Amino acid sequence: MAMAKTLASPVWLGALLFLGLPGCAHPERRPTEAPAPVLGAHSDANSPDYRGAALVTGSRSPSELYAAYPKREPDPRLTARLTELLADGGKTLRWSATGSVESFQHGAVTIALVIRVPPPCEHTVCPVIVFYNGACAPLRYHWRPEFFLRAGFIFVEPHIRGDRCDEAWADADNGPRKPEAQTDIEACGEFVRTRFSRDGTAPKVGILGWSYGGNQALVGMTRFAGTYDAGFALAAKTDLYSFFKNAPEDLRKARAREYGDPGTEPELLQAISPITYVDRLQGPLALMLGGRDPKVSLSDADAFVRKARAHHREVSLMIVPEHGHLTEQPREIVFEHAHVIQFFSDSWGSPVELH
Repeated sequence: MAMAKTLASPVWLGALLFLGLPGCAHPERRPTEAPAPVLGAHSDANSPDYRGAALVTGSRSPSELYAAYPKREPDPRLTARLTELLADGGKTLRWSATGSVESFQHGAVTIALVIRVPPPCEHTVCPVIVFYNGACAPLRYHWRPEFFLRAGFIFVEPHIRGDRCDEAWADADNGPRKPEAQTDIEACGEFVRTRFSRDGTAPKVGILGWSYGGNQALVGMTRFAGTYDAGFALAAKTDLYSFFKNAPEDLRKARAREYGDPGTEPELLQAISPITYVDRLQGPLALMLGGRDPKVSLSDADAFVRKARAHHREVSLMIVPEHGHLTEQPREIVFEHAHVIQFFSDSWGSPVELH
């Protein structure tokens, strides 16, 4: 059984508390102002690498896929509250600025987690969101955990093999090491459920991720089905073999060392793909993809959903035509997170209430 312990190794863990992430106008009209920058927004979000067109390789056209998985507006009251939280920017609302860094042992691997617990959950069982994004998150204010803390969730960010904490740790899941490294996702879910159980009552545990972390969320819900009670994946690839087989050659070559080559290592890519294990899915799962996201395949997601539903699994997909790969603008941030928070609350039968 994994044992919790104080933060000690590897070397980068001790620094987690201190590291930062990464013409004339018409005379009767005011010039359009650029949205204010948002803490944590990716500087490349509007670049050609992140804004283009999602891959479509199946029999259904993009317009048919948009119709099959339409964009839906989130709850307006929740949207308004999240907009207020985002606009505050941590000036007065700063629950996310405090927390702890813990670690546990998974075999020979030490896994660190940044843990934030909202005050109302310090002495009671509360649902937990385990967030994956491939980065080495610092413990400081950020709007994303602030959203979830204010909604009554404990927010946990694990740093599993492959996360960009240092070069060796980032490469620890490359190629043939990835199937074994993915077991960190299962171990984290089990640790978190035990860590936040009280008097024999275990919490509901959800898994969430964007992009690289979205793939981890899908793996957690499929290959390690039952470890997490519900999952939400954004901008994630559902079938790595299919995606890289159909992707541009330069992209395949650039990522072959990390994931494998579809021409020579199809078995590896299939072994680490969520669609391989979709029949194992337990609990509700939601996916959200952007129609302008060149790093995902709408057709692969369609195949994933169809296969899951053929096995009578509870899965949904939303395609947002105007969204790219990364969240940058306040309206995008609020749109996505309102859906995510509502999804987890609905999945576990609890109303959304923001403190």
